[in-house]
Amino acid sequence: MAIFAMGVVTLLAPVCLSLVSYWNIISTVLQMQSEEGRFKAFSNCGSHLIVVVLFYGSATFAYMRPNSKIMNERDKMISVFYSAVTPKLNPIIYSLRNKDVKGVLRRVTAKSSF
Repeated sequence: MAIFAMGVVTLLAPVCLSLVSYWNIISTVLQMQSEEGRFKAFSNCGSHLIVVVLFYGSATFAYMRPNSKIMNERDKMISVFYSAVTPKLNPIIYSLRNKDVKGVLRRVTAKSSF
């Protein structure tokens, strides 16, 4: 029970704070008059929100479950996703905000479709 309580404090409290922050950001952005400004703000927040959801989502599945003596395949996959895949996706997600990277990605996908 103590481990579960610490998991709630360690994992769910920061997630709740992030969600409250994003709620305030989204409500402020929706009140903006400029459509271009809204798009830029959502673009900036969107990539960060994806990384936060991937990190805390996999951490929650990894640590907020009842203890079992046997580690099954799903537990191993979640552990690898949390510790290896999410940190590797972070720079990729943020680099997709760069116009040059988007241009190269479009050219590569256009060439591969032929």
